[in-house]
Amino acid sequence: MAISMLLSGLTLFLLWQSAKGRHPAIRLMLALILFTIFVWLSPQIYYLYYLVLFEDLPWQIVIARPPTPSELAGQLFFQERHNLSFHSRGVLGWIMFVLALLHPRLVQLLAR
Repeated sequence: MAISMLLSGLTLFLLWQSAKGRHPAIRLMLALILFTIFVWLSPQIYYLYYLVLFEDLPWQIVIARPPTPSELAGQLFFQERHNLSFHSRGVLGWIMFVLALLHPRLVQLLAR
């Protein structure tokens, strides 16, 4: 759970930093790009963690091709696979899109 929170937090932080002063369409595109990168590369990070936990695992690369638009949509609309991991990715994606849309308002709210 700690790794999931760390990865999600890092992704949201990267979006927050990269969205500064950008047009809403650009912020949404950044959110989509970062979400795609998260979905694509996070399995490798989890596997590296498993290498620490289990001594008998072989060293290997577990990432494959980047997710297709239909796979991303399946995760965002909770249709890809029906488990907590994939549903959590969908929730993260929606949080990223809301953050991208509301970024200037959140900055003003937090500055008060």
